[in-house]
Amino acid sequence: MFIIAMSGIFGYGIVFERVPEVISEALLGLTDSPRLVMLLVVAFLILAGCFIDGSVLIIMLTPIFLPLVSQLGVDPVHFGLVFVVAVTIGNFTPPVGAAMYAVCSILRCPIGDYTRESLPFLLAVSAVTAVLIFVPELVLVVPDLIFGKDRW
Repeated sequence: MFIIAMSGIFGYGIVFERVPEVISEALLGLTDSPRLVMLLVVAFLILAGCFIDGSVLIIMLTPIFLPLVSQLGVDPVHFGLVFVVAVTIGNFTPPVGAAMYAVCSILRCPIGDYTRESLPFLLAVSAVTAVLIFVPELVLVVPDLIFGKDRW
């Protein structure tokens, strides 16, 4: 709980120091393609998720990346789902994936066996994440039906 509280304060400080604007300028300097920016954000989230707990990542990085992708025209619901899936992939990946250690502890299996057996699953989820990035309608069909296309 303390880590989550501190990450909330850290998130506030990030916004106060205009870190989202600096990161936005850097990423937009590389490309202005929404899909490519989403791929870069997902790659960063998977890498960060290997080392940092998912709830902390969500609290710390949402104020940084949401304004960036919103500026590019990406729907917040679409980004939120892809964001959470990417963080989850990172949490199940070695070397420090928190969920990985919990699963290995419950199942009493070595981390090497877990890694070997989970690789096809991780590849499949990564492929689904890529499809979700490039076909946002898969994510947005239900919200569009319920709230309409002009919900924001």
